[in-house]
Amino acid sequence: MTTDSSTHVGRSSVRAAAAEAIVGPVGRRAQARTLVLLAALASFVFSVSLWFSGNTDEGLFVGIWVPSIIALGTFVFPREESK
Repeated sequence: MTTDSSTHVGRSSVRAAAAEAIVGPVGRRAQARTLVLLAALASFVFSVSLWFSGNTDEGLFVGIWVPSIIALGTFVFPREESK
């Protein structure tokens, strides 16, 4: 059985359009920012757990990730200028 590639592309573009209509471009940006903040929070929690389990050097190393993750998120997803 063969499938037409244009049908497959058409279906994926319909799915993408439906997802865009549900979430919207602003929603995707907000989701991405939330993901960056969750990654920073996870890094912080992991750092604290390492610190209090006796692995102080590893805890400090992972703790340095927190501002780096937030800085990366700020660089990739800058605030939009208000009008």
